[in-house]
Amino acid sequence: MRNEVSSGIIVFKRTEGNIMFLFLKRREGFLDFPKGHVEEGENNTQAAKRETFEEAGINCRIIPGFEERTKYYFNFNGENIRKDLIMFLGEVQGETPVKISHEHVGYEWLSYDEAMAQLKYPNQKEIIKKAMEYINSISSEKK
Repeated sequence: MRNEVSSGIIVFKRTEGNIMFLFLKRREGFLDFPKGHVEEGENNTQAAKRETFEEAGINCRIIPGFEERTKYYFNFNGENIRKDLIMFLGEVQGETPVKISHEHVGYEWLSYDEAMAQLKYPNQKEIIKKAMEYINSISSEKK
């Protein structure tokens, strides 16, 4: 079994008192985070920032203190692959434009409830849940 490491950013914005999360639409019909392979010579944060820029055209500020790691397994062209995924949390301003790459067919900004209803994979739901909890915890610290 081949091992792969990917890194990405859960991009969010605050609009009219709501937290909205960015999801990229995959050709395969599901929503995903901006993420991709960690290349040789990169650390996880550098890869996450590069992939988010390449896939969504966004340079965002990573929020310190949030790093979520998960793993999953999939089959690609008959080969079983174990994917280690490291996700960071990044905030953008509400008017930040999104420019998707050729890898995706669109994007959506979804509220937490919308994301939980539309996400296909349990690990994505768990990551969004943890991200929302973290955003709420840092928001209450500022009050």
